Amino acid sequence: MAASGKGNNGSDESAKARSARGEELRVEVLLFLVCLSYCQVGAAYPASSLGRAESKFMRDLSNFGLIYRFKIGKTKFFYPTRVAVGLVVAGLEDFDESNQLLGRNQSSAATSALEVSLIAPVPSDVHIAIIVQTNFQVCAYTTSSLHLSMLGLFCDVSNFRRLPNVIFYRITRDSVKAAFMLGIGSAQILRFLRMHAHPRLMSGDRSPLPPNVEDQILLWDQERTRVQFEEVYKYQCKNNAEFHAVRTYAQNGGWLGWSDESKNILLIKFDGAEVVLAYAERWKASSSSAGKNIKRRRRQ
Repeated sequence: MAASGKGNNGSDESAKARSARGEELRVEVLLFLVCLSYCQVGAAYPASSLGRAESKFMRDLSNFGLIYRFKIGKTKFFYPTRVAVGLVVAGLEDFDESNQLLGRNQSSAATSALEVSLIAPVPSDVHIAIIVQTNFQVCAYTTSSLHLSMLGLFCDVSNFRRLPNVIFYRITRDSVKAAFMLGIGSAQILRFLRMHAHPRLMSGDRSPLPPNVEDQILLWDQERTRVQFEEVYKYQCKNNAEFHAVRTYAQNGGWLGWSDESKNILLIKFDGAEVVLAYAERWKASSSSAGKNIKRRRRQ
């Protein structure tokens, strides 16, 4: 009985490990698709920055002719095709080869195509239209599980609501921060929401996103760089004269990080610490030599 219990525990642990690994692979593939949708047709991109799951997925796309791979020396590159770039938004006709929106005169045609797709007995899974409201609620008209998974990368999915052809998410600080930890930037989130905005929001020169939502996402992104860490070297001067001499030298060279005259303490930026310390040693030597000369003169 004991052996059987151990076997069950081992199988449960292995199942959990496989489930966790599967979720990790799913996130990596989704991130690759997000990046792929922003690539330009005809441009070469290095494959060295891709992970194992992303590289395997890229090889699968290459086997289908969606990506062209080549090698220069030991460096691997890939060219995305038009179909690969539009993989996430397949079926939308309001994007050109550079993945930019065409003129506003096509918005009516896109609206008609979207409405036909959504009211069909079996809605198509290639259309997506996003409406972002001022209360940070996201209404996505789509039936594609891929689109829902991509929205889930930066939206709160804990309390979503779903209808047959529309799903309601909410953008929160925690969900956006989680996207930042995955390597998704604020510019990518905003571009994705603009790119897939509902065609009826694309009329005129106004942005399809509420200004408060755009500003808040940018502010959440700036929170990551609110405090900057810089490596410094702490130097303790022996007297006030040495403090002023070394501080002046460090300031002129742009290596001074912080100073405290009351304690004769200097914080020198690490990239200039060696130069400043060498100057301090020279100053000490010259100061000591000058002091000895003064003593000799007094004796004479």
